[in-house]
Amino acid sequence: MFDIFGVSLLVGLAVLFGWLTRRAWHANRRVLKWPGAVLSGLLTLVFAAALAAALVGYAKLNRKYDNPVPRVSVDVTPERIAKGERFGASFCAACHAADESPPMEGRDFLEDAPPILGALFGTLYAPNLTPTHLGEWTDGEIIRAIREGIHRSGRSLMIMPSKALRNLSDDDVQAIVAFLRSQPPVEPDTPPNNLSVLGAIMVNFEPVFEAQPPLTEPVVAPPAGPTAAYGEYLASYTCSICHGADLDGDDVFGGPGLAGVGLTWTEEQFIHFIRTGERPSGPAVDSELMPWEILSKLYEDDDELRAIFAHLGTLGG
Repeated sequence: MFDIFGVSLLVGLAVLFGWLTRRAWHANRRVLKWPGAVLSGLLTLVFAAALAAALVGYAKLNRKYDNPVPRVSVDVTPERIAKGERFGASFCAACHAADESPPMEGRDFLEDAPPILGALFGTLYAPNLTPTHLGEWTDGEIIRAIREGIHRSGRSLMIMPSKALRNLSDDDVQAIVAFLRSQPPVEPDTPPNNLSVLGAIMVNFEPVFEAQPPLTEPVVAPPAGPTAAYGEYLASYTCSICHGADLDGDDVFGGPGLAGVGLTWTEEQFIHFIRTGERPSGPAVDSELMPWEILSKLYEDDDELRAIFAHLGTLGG
């Protein structure tokens, strides 16, 4: 990923204004010397700084990670497909399907933005997750992408919540793979992401990279049931994305700490909130800010929401 034209343009502008700075400094007339040297000098610094930031951004975009690919072959069974569909039809489809429901043909993150943004920043897609795109991926490469945020090429994925999804158990992540394998292929494949120099500069200031340390030990979920232990597991790969790893608040997404929920809400109020977005008091929550619609699809069983609520109750102690 590299914008040769954009980088070359920044080099040319930095050199041009550097040359103009030198010419202005050697001018005989003071009316030209000082204003010209200061203005062209500032522009030289601006374009040189932009060039440096773009090169650092591209270095981050193209950095390769040596996380080993898990050596696993997923047994695609009807039971696993059904279990994985819950994740795919809710969680994965929210970003990887244009209408937020399978099949997951991919999605242009800038499709709803003004056209000028695409011209300025380049292309940024959530990729096609049907066999059209994943056909050449191994099961281990898909699992590594989900839980460690690493593309099969070795670079970091962007805007992929692997910091939370690494908490998925081996059984759950294999169910997701089984569901992805079961989808019908959808053409065409999404184009590769290709950020312009402005996009490369922006990645230095936004938390878009999701590469995580490799997982070296099995991940096993607690027994399913309306318990705080199971609720902690469920919250670890969903609630933690916006509310922080310990559910004590997150500065990036602005999600508040959730300790008070377990103390001031009832279990019934919490379940009603996740199902409808309606709080015990006050207006309903915008689903764009709090994805209760996605969570309601993912957690079809009220016992799962009871488990999460039980975990929230432990946060207030």
